[in-house]
Amino acid sequence: MVLLLCKFRVSTAIFCASSTSRFRDLIEFACGNWDSLNSETISFTYELPGNALCMLRSDYDLNTLISFACSVGLEHVNVSVYDGPFIPQIEDDASSQENHMMIDSSSGHQDGVDMLSKYCHHEPKILLTASWAQAIRDVGQPFEGGVGQFRRALKMYSMEVGFEYDFVKNTKERVIATCRRRATNNCMWRVNATLQKINGYFYIRSLNNIHTCGAAIRTTKNSRMSSELVASLIRDKVRDKPLTRPTDVVYDFKESYGLDITYHHAWWGVDRAKNELFGHQSLSYDLLRWYKEETERTNPGSIIEIDYDINTGRFKRVFVSFYACIYGFWYCRPMLFLDGTFLKGRYKGNLLAATAKDGDQGNPTRTHHY
Repeated sequence: MVLLLCKFRVSTAIFCASSTSRFRDLIEFACGNWDSLNSETISFTYELPGNALCMLRSDYDLNTLISFACSVGLEHVNVSVYDGPFIPQIEDDASSQENHMMIDSSSGHQDGVDMLSKYCHHEPKILLTASWAQAIRDVGQPFEGGVGQFRRALKMYSMEVGFEYDFVKNTKERVIATCRRRATNNCMWRVNATLQKINGYFYIRSLNNIHTCGAAIRTTKNSRMSSELVASLIRDKVRDKPLTRPTDVVYDFKESYGLDITYHHAWWGVDRAKNELFGHQSLSYDLLRWYKEETERTNPGSIIEIDYDINTGRFKRVFVSFYACIYGFWYCRPMLFLDGTFLKGRYKGNLLAATAKDGDQGNPTRTHHY
């Protein structure tokens, strides 16, 4: 056991730290002793003999502090408590007790000290993943989307909290997951959820939500990241902006979610989102036959020709000319304008167009060839 002498402003409180203590316990202890502290922004530092200032930000840091103190025979450690993110300050001369500008009297040169960080405290940025920490909360929590929603919630929760897990059982009716360090560190984190057949919901039946392995540290990369999760998060953006690029998704995840995802996950995520919203591009070619029949039925005289490979049935090209355009062409000037553009979808291609000009300088007729 090590005594942590926690000092905040002019008062000190003693926290008894042991191998079972968690960083969350230290936060609750400090907030319980000083009402002005905020558990979301509080920060800690400590000093050890012969070492520079050390940060105390997680269970791992706390366990490291305790292990080091025990190894060198320290019975107590001084811990400084801050009401906000800790910002390292530039140390002044040892003989001075106040922050000031150091002046070289021999040369008259004045070295400027950056005081912006001292007087301008910026609010910490809240990432869109902040709510993921509440994705797995307590026993009885329902998941209306069934096993799919539960698995996605478990994945998001592990990313935000910062740990890896393994499935003990993973079926459509029951999911049991444990911390990956259960075997090596005897971590007791475990969740068990089952299907309620009456309504199709998934419910958490048992939950041990305490990590004793000290591995709960959030990172920007996680092995559980998948294109399916990316698609579910960018679906609304793709709906509003169908031309969303994978590089845009990579940047947005870094900026808004604090996560580094691969271009591979971003590309397949965009593709999956488009398929869910607008349908599969490959299946849309089958609608050309319906389009041809309906156009010829409702607009007699129109010409639509579909060319495809006889052996494979693979689409090659389509020609479209509506009857109104064909009829109007006979009353236009004897001029024909041709133009084309590249198609940037998965299957590429070119869109060619033929346009005429009438006596009013208009372009009333148009024929398409894809």
